[in-house]
This record gives sequence, structure tokens and C-alpha cells, in this order.
Amino acid sequence: MPTRLDLTVSQETTHTVVTLVGELDVISAETLRTALSKELEQGHNRLIIDTSQLTFCDSMGLRLLLQFLGRSFEARGFLKLAGVHGTLDRILTVTRLRDAFPIFDTVAEALEA
Repeated sequence: MPTRLDLTVSQETTHTVVTLVGELDVISAETLRTALSKELEQGHNRLIIDTSQLTFCDSMGLRLLLQFLGRSFEARGFLKLAGVHGTLDRILTVTRLRDAFPIFDTVAEALEA
């Protein structure tokens, strides 16, 4: 089955930016899990997830983001979300998990913070 999630990983001076395009759900979550695990294993513990092009997120996607929020903290880093909108915004609001994540309008704002 073709993936419904494309992602790119780019290294900024002090951060790793993971850009998500498409749907983050039970089918595509492993793609993101693999990428984030690799980044943490390489010592890249300052993560920014660009969700501005994410079209859907289900509970598995949220669970994965929460898992890596914790793993990045354990690695003495952080995980920030940028460009939150649509389904992800709604699921964070309904579950009252919006305050669990540092959320920024853009990647540029997340990099500056």
C-alpha cells in the first residue's frame, strides 16, 4: 500500500525540521516513527515538526507525537510543532493536549524561540 505521508528531514543550525505532507494515521505512523527514532539516535534532540501541510491526523498520529515529545525531553531536547491547523488542531483542542506541546505558527518562529 502506498504511503499517505511524505516527510522530509532537514538539519538547521541547531534544530532538525521534519516536514509532514499528507495524512498521519495508523497506516503512515511508522514512517514518522522511523524518521524520528533515527534523528534521536543520531543525537538530534531538538525537533521541530512542520505540520502546515498535514491534511489529517488520527489518534495514532497524536500518540506518536506525544511519545516523541517525551523521548526528546528524555534526550535533553524538545519537540515543537509548527503550522498546526485542521484535524491536528481539533484533536489537540478536544483532548486538551494543546498545552503539552510548544506550538508556533511557522517553522521560522519555532527556530527563533
